[in-house]
Amino acid sequence: MFPFNFAFPVAGLVGGVIALLFGILILAFPRILNYLVGIALIVGGIGSIMAGSLLVGIISLIFGIVVFIIPRILNYLVAIYLIIIGLTYIFTMGFAMVPLITGILFFIFGIMILINPATLNVIIGIAFIIQGIITIAQYYRWF
Repeated sequence: MFPFNFAFPVAGLVGGVIALLFGILILAFPRILNYLVGIALIVGGIGSIMAGSLLVGIISLIFGIVVFIIPRILNYLVAIYLIIIGLTYIFTMGFAMVPLITGILFFIFGIMILINPATLNVIIGIAFIIQGIITIAQYYRWF
């Protein structure tokens, strides 16, 4: 075995801090939502791929690029993204408690945005804050 960890060791911490900051910025400045969501999805996708979650990473990258290309459909793209990521967390992460709760929350947020697209700013801001806190907590092995 190699004595060094060749993976990017702080990918979880950096991704969590970025998600937390983006969530706060989205709630504070809703007009920059399109750019923040696109950047967050791309950065999160790269971080997920580096952390070994290829499926979530690829989905995040694709949705991030599409948000930059067609910003008018952002509400629906984010809703579909949250539903897909929520289902991915629920069904592919071994039914552990934290991914299960996170997956259920993201799924519910996605459905809420599809029903009422005007709630996107608040829901996506809260979703990024939750994801950031959970990612940071997992990095520090709090649970």
